[in-house]
Amino acid sequence: MASYALIKFKISNDFSEWEQAFYAAQPMARSAGIIELFHGMAEDDPQTCFVLCHVPSKEAMDSFFAEAGAEVAKSGHILESTEVTMLSN
Repeated sequence: MASYALIKFKISNDFSEWEQAFYAAQPMARSAGIIELFHGMAEDDPQTCFVLCHVPSKEAMDSFFAEAGAEVAKSGHILESTEVTMLSN
């Protein structure tokens, strides 16, 4: 069974600025086993973003955010706004 995380959060900058930092962080995420499948913004609120990723487990994702939280916050991601929904198939 595969595990996925749908991550919803707010950003403090514009989407293109956040997206550049997001792309720069991908090697670090991949090394943690987190593979991005989709990222985008809400059509009616460009400050609300979504990322869908394949994750080894919720614990692995939580560990990544604990270790990379400062770097993630630098991207404009407002950490305290983060909502994670775990999915499986």
